[in-house]
Amino acid sequence: MTLYLIRHGLAAAGLDDLDPGLAPLGHEQAKITARALGHLTPSRLVVSPLRRTRETAEPIAEALGLEAEVRDEVAEVFDPSVTAEERQAFIGPFMEGNWSDQDETLQVWRQRVVDTLIEMGSGAGDVVVVSHYIAICVGIGEAIRNDRVVPVKLGNCSVTKLDEVNGKLALVAAGSTDHLTEEQITGVARALPGGP
Repeated sequence: MTLYLIRHGLAAAGLDDLDPGLAPLGHEQAKITARALGHLTPSRLVVSPLRRTRETAEPIAEALGLEAEVRDEVAEVFDPSVTAEERQAFIGPFMEGNWSDQDETLQVWRQRVVDTLIEMGSGAGDVVVVSHYIAICVGIGEAIRNDRVVPVKLGNCSVTKLDEVNGKLALVAAGSTDHLTEEQITGVARALPGGP
């Protein structure tokens, strides 16, 4: 089955807000993405519990006639107890690194994302997943056997397609923003608004 991994729309706040909603442009991106996905017939819509992904999923759920299922396993890499300052200091070097160089906690988080994507992809029917930069990069990296934390850059509301084949992920398309205009493409170089 195919997984459609959607990065959330442009968030309204910067690094100081740990759970921002969408900016006006982020809402626009989400509506456009919903229209672009409207021809699909997935069996499930899965979303991270964070506000920006839930808001991105709202028009997608309406377009697909599905109710969003919240899953912690596709949430952002950050522990909710991490302060904004700690996030800011961490994110740049982390995004430039490799998974094999990360501590055990991060490697366990990565594996949990991989296992969840494979589990969702092995079910009956395609699945749309609204998630985050790093979590989507985990799926891409696993599919192409690339150890980089960020094997490709992803814009807000980009669409990544992965197939599950015999318990493994296979990349179909990474980070497509074909449904957005040049002015609507944001966040390609950074995982957090205002961040590196």
